[in-house]
Amino acid sequence: MKKYLGVKMIEAKPMKLGEYNDYRGWDMPADEEPGRDGYLVKYEDGYESWSPKTVFDAAYRRIDGMTFGWLLRQ
Repeated sequence: MKKYLGVKMIEAKPMKLGEYNDYRGWDMPADEEPGRDGYLVKYEDGYESWSPKTVFDAAYRRIDGMTFGWLLRQ
């Protein structure tokens, strides 16, 4: 396979997995940990999903208050 690098603008807020299941109106699977840290993620097209904290933190950085030059260097 070939490698790709993607860039996307998202909105996110901290949300436990159990809170996300409540938000969606889903039952919590017995084999999942409702207290697991993560984020509610909303994409530009309105699609929403939940991301585990470790995965989210490895992929995203806050941009509030950052300069355009800093963003370009990243």
